[in-house]
Amino acid sequence: MVNFRNDLYPFTGTHRRVNGFNIHLLDEGRGETVVLLHGNPTWSFYYRNLVLGLRARYRVIAPDHIGCGLSDKPSLRSYDYTLRQRVDDLAELLGQLEIDGPMTLVMHDWGGMIGMAYATRFPEKIGRLVLLNTAAFHLPKSKSLPASLWLCRHTPLGEFMIRRTGLFQSVLTRWCVSKPMDSRVRVGYLSPYQTAGNRTGIWRFVMDIPLLPKDPGYDLVSEVQAKLPRFRTTPTLILWGEKDFVFDHHFLKEWQILLPNAEVHRFPDAGHYVLEDAGAESLDILKSFLGRYPSHA
Repeated sequence: MVNFRNDLYPFTGTHRRVNGFNIHLLDEGRGETVVLLHGNPTWSFYYRNLVLGLRARYRVIAPDHIGCGLSDKPSLRSYDYTLRQRVDDLAELLGQLEIDGPMTLVMHDWGGMIGMAYATRFPEKIGRLVLLNTAAFHLPKSKSLPASLWLCRHTPLGEFMIRRTGLFQSVLTRWCVSKPMDSRVRVGYLSPYQTAGNRTGIWRFVMDIPLLPKDPGYDLVSEVQAKLPRFRTTPTLILWGEKDFVFDHHFLKEWQILLPNAEVHRFPDAGHYVLEDAGAESLDILKSFLGRYPSHA
């Protein structure tokens, strides 16, 4: 297990045994439950300031997906790095935590697909939704996969850049923000991924992007997409960085079609890591949203 010490991440954390592996998570505060689901190639470090800003009034849970952050990083032989497995992991973890009342899901990047698959499986457990540059549906027809992701997914260059060298993760600490990232923050994102073995989960996330019907997870994405309209009356907040090179205006438009009642806040100068570029503003908006829509209502 990777150890991490950084004054920007002042948490003890805990571990839970889930489907044979240790999942690391932050479980801070008391009150209505807010679950923070990260994407790729980040980890719960991405949500550090939301945890600090919300834990005085809410129970804030931020897990690291298996293969990410401070969770176990199993080999390809011992763990099924697929979307369906990750939804099963989340369901098992949240079941163990014995959460009282409807929860709020905050989702970024792959966290949106994992979280909304969980939400469609257990709609009665969901009180509010918060979407941060993410998707829970197929690639919009108006959008093509960025060349960088296509190369990583369809050529041997992917394993070399992501798993063997870690260049992919390093580059994203620059591409995913519009403001230069502080060196301590950059260290926080990269620290759990210093060896090829520790980068297997990141590589498999890219390889698991479901683009064609033959791809694992494609049917699950179709199923989730078909069920998204049932959440039209669920209080939903969208915080969107408009300089995202992947989850751009095509994805935001799709969300607005599927969830037309969502409250949308755009950040013209924020990139994919919207909480790095517009963290203080996002926290204030989120606090207001949570206060206006109690999850037990």
